[in-house]
Amino acid sequence: MKTAKRKIILTAITVIIVCATYFLLRLWDDTAVRNDLIDYVNNKIPRAHQLERQAMDYYDSLTGGNYIDDETLFNKLKADIIPVYKSFIDELESIKPKTKKVENINRLYIEAASAQYDAFVAMRDALEKKDGEGLKAAKNKLDENRLLFDKMRTKLAKLAKKENVRIKKAETKN
Repeated sequence: MKTAKRKIILTAITVIIVCATYFLLRLWDDTAVRNDLIDYVNNKIPRAHQLERQAMDYYDSLTGGNYIDDETLFNKLKADIIPVYKSFIDELESIKPKTKKVENINRLYIEAASAQYDAFVAMRDALEKKDGEGLKAAKNKLDENRLLFDKMRTKLAKLAKKENVRIKKAETKN
């Protein structure tokens, strides 16, 4: 009889330990994602975002109502926009999030930025060749890339909401 009670007590203790371990691991994982997201948003992204903003400000200074001529845009793409945008991508790629969820956000950001970079390169090449159709295609690609940035921002916002992390809206023109 004592052996049966002892087995029941040991089984109950084992179940309690397993459940407690499970809940502690879940709590740690949730905290890890939250902390990683906070670090990503507050410490990792600001430098990258500064480079992105610089490249986009260069671009905006020569497009739309600020357009001067194709040669000026070509020179700015070649000398400033593309190199700064490449530095932006390099900065994003240097970020190594600790959790899979934040890593997925960063991967989406890199994907969107790389597509944008490719569009700038295509625009530069089209301007160099004086290829009107190529230029139009590059501009369309820039517009299409906004969807990739929107997808990344949506996923970031959802994760932030889930992890109860408040993100201030940054000025972006992508």
